[in-house]
Amino acid sequence: MTDTNEIPEDLTAWVANLAYEFGLEPEQVPTSAILGLAAEAAHGVTRPAAPVTAFVAGLVAGQRGATPEEIADAIAAARSLIADRDEPESAD
Repeated sequence: MTDTNEIPEDLTAWVANLAYEFGLEPEQVPTSAILGLAAEAAHGVTRPAAPVTAFVAGLVAGQRGATPEEIADAIAAARSLIADRDEPESAD
């Protein structure tokens, strides 16, 4: 799977099952955004960073209220940290 917008049916079903079992609303599990974050972590940090980064972003979002906005903010913050790793440090 190269495009996170093309989510396999079995993953969609699995995520729906997880959401149901844990009492989450579908918008609390933005699968495409989570997959994108994991891909960025895997390529921008190291492959094992993918699940850890996604987990930490989820923890942060949950601690902050788990609204769709907080989830998006946590994912964006993690993406920003990954992007900052790619930028060369200034020679001040």
